[in-house]
Amino acid sequence: MPSRPARKKLAESLSLELFGFGECFSDQFLCPTCMCAFRVEKDSNRYTAGHIIPEAAGGEEWTILCRTCNSRFGERQDKWFGEYLSVLQNPEGTFFHAKSKSKYITVNGVTISGKVSVSEEDGAIEVFAPINRNPPGKVESIPQGPKLEVQFTPEITKHINEVQVGYITAAYLTWFSLVGYSWAMQSSLESVRKQILECDYTLGGAKVVALMSDEIFEPDIGVVVESDHVYPCCLMYDRMVIFPAPNGAPSPHKVVFSAQHQLHLLNLARMDAPYAVSFEGKILVKPDMLRKEPPVPEHLLYIFADSDKEAQWLVLER
Repeated sequence: MPSRPARKKLAESLSLELFGFGECFSDQFLCPTCMCAFRVEKDSNRYTAGHIIPEAAGGEEWTILCRTCNSRFGERQDKWFGEYLSVLQNPEGTFFHAKSKSKYITVNGVTISGKVSVSEEDGAIEVFAPINRNPPGKVESIPQGPKLEVQFTPEITKHINEVQVGYITAAYLTWFSLVGYSWAMQSSLESVRKQILECDYTLGGAKVVALMSDEIFEPDIGVVVESDHVYPCCLMYDRMVIFPAPNGAPSPHKVVFSAQHQLHLLNLARMDAPYAVSFEGKILVKPDMLRKEPPVPEHLLYIFADSDKEAQWLVLER
């Protein structure tokens, strides 16, 4: 856990940035997920460091979250996303290696309280059926024979929703850590924040797409082009998270992203004033939840698809 001075320093930095989005935010910052305002000094016990990638899966990067959001995520999406990543990052990992085990297994047709695990010594599959955790005679009633047929449902497979929302939460916070409030203060991301806060992938918002590659990618932000539409995205290990775009493009959930889609990684940064981002003339990021007049960003970063062309800063008309 980052130290209290480190947390306060980041909160102060976010507060200075947010002041450029409206003078009403003096000495305040917003939790990037629930968008509630907190004062740097007086509310110091109400915010904390939130790991972008779950700490249990080796995540080291962090940002500021309110304690309510951080606690909620830890009990839901972070827990199961962290377990999934721990399996994914294990070269020999399978669902047998997941931390949470099924509480019930079926052995030769008899369902009992027990668990299946992998031996650390030789990798053999081990079946545990404690007699004292089952009704009297239950374990003894298992038909004996030369083979044991064991059936069970890995616990993590019951929480695919939480894993998907975990990808979205980590991708959203990755964008926020790099771009700041120019990312978070977009009304186009309200559906994404609802997905995150309610831990419900079916609400629409962002879409998680499997990458057709054996490579594991470190988290990185970019833009994906599909059927002439552009969307902000984030590479996240074996997945790509695609966010709604503020440019009139259809919801990512209504688009089939083919293997021929174009992906361009981006190099963006936080600034003390709101700015928009355009990719080949199509708006990719546009903060429109400003508390100043006029309520629009003053600058736009125009990015070309040709990586040999340097991005240009433009001044937007008021």
